[in-house]
Amino acid sequence: MREENTGAAGRRACTALAAVRPARLRDGPWAVRWLVAVRASVAAALAWQLCSSVWGTPRPAPAVVAALLVVHPTVFRSCTAGLQYAAGCTLGALIALPAAVLVGPTWLSMGAVLLLSLLAAGHERLGEHGLHVPITAVFVLLLGPSHAREIGPHLLQIGVGITVAVLFNALLPPPLRLRAAEAALDRLRAELAGVLDGVADAVRKARHPDEVLDPGRRDRLTDLITRARGALGQAHESLRWNVRAPDRHTVWHLDQRVLESLERVAHDAEAVVAALGGLAAQYPAAVRPDPYDTAETDAWDQEFRAGCARLLTCLALCVRGCRGGSPHPVLPATRRVWRELAERCGDRRGSLDARLAEWRLLMLLDRSLQHVAGGRHRTAQAARNRTATTELTAVAGEEAHAAAEHR
Repeated sequence: MREENTGAAGRRACTALAAVRPARLRDGPWAVRWLVAVRASVAAALAWQLCSSVWGTPRPAPAVVAALLVVHPTVFRSCTAGLQYAAGCTLGALIALPAAVLVGPTWLSMGAVLLLSLLAAGHERLGEHGLHVPITAVFVLLLGPSHAREIGPHLLQIGVGITVAVLFNALLPPPLRLRAAEAALDRLRAELAGVLDGVADAVRKARHPDEVLDPGRRDRLTDLITRARGALGQAHESLRWNVRAPDRHTVWHLDQRVLESLERVAHDAEAVVAALGGLAAQYPAAVRPDPYDTAETDAWDQEFRAGCARLLTCLALCVRGCRGGSPHPVLPATRRVWRELAERCGDRRGSLDARLAEWRLLMLLDRSLQHVAGGRHRTAQAARNRTATTELTAVAGEEAHAAAEHR
């Protein structure tokens, strides 16, 4: 049985991989590297040509370096890098300019300039370009008083390189990184739904989920969640300040709340597996042969397992359709199944530990249904959960009191 489940999981993984392979080729790391390399090279060549033709600069290296450092895979990051780079170079020049004009490059002036520039470079707004504050400061200081007039053209070339790179990336904006995020969320949905289907199969066959599920499911889900979070962040960044960005309503399925809902359901799925283990530990005492009502106890065991399996299967369908819009059409029917099973569980008389384990399992499934529904009806459901918990606590207190009196 384990080999059959492993083979089915492998076939589903191959199908999902074949479906997302074109998207991975288009939005893969090598495609992004080629895009950035080509754009940076063209922007650097344009900056060189502009400085050479307008100001007659023979070797405008600062413009080329600035253009290379400012081009990024997204418009937003390119604009941010341009501002940080310009601020770092300007700040470094302002720090070193008084010492360069008044004192020149000495060990004392160099130490003071480096101290101030390194302190300024640590500001969080400068980001990774804070390193250019001490670099520019050292360059300006080494020019000395006799070459202080070269500071202005140097900063001007840096500004030209930054401007050309930002405009080039904005007027010819990079493609949106939406396909990779869609593929990452699809892989996460498929894996999580497969786990829930496996748990439902285990409940239906009265087996422990660990006997059916793949032992590496936790690590795989964690890795898929991490990849989806990174791809979703890149997709949102590619939408910012991009003229190709569609209306926000057309990419609602890439909302961060979708990933958060799937992550919560994944956490609840592991809690359901643990709750099933606790229920299996308590159920032998609950279904121990009873001279009065053995048939009814066995019937309840079958009914509860069938209802939980149905809930898990419907939850897997809802996970596959969890895309940030309207909830899955099967969700209302799933809630009715949950309510019917909860009512039967509340009316049942049996072992208190077994009933508590059953209620814990039902509460976890109800919370997962809330996640895939987008948190709707949370207040009313929370009230029902508190009522059920209060009733169970009262029953436990009454039974403990009765046991104490009997002793």
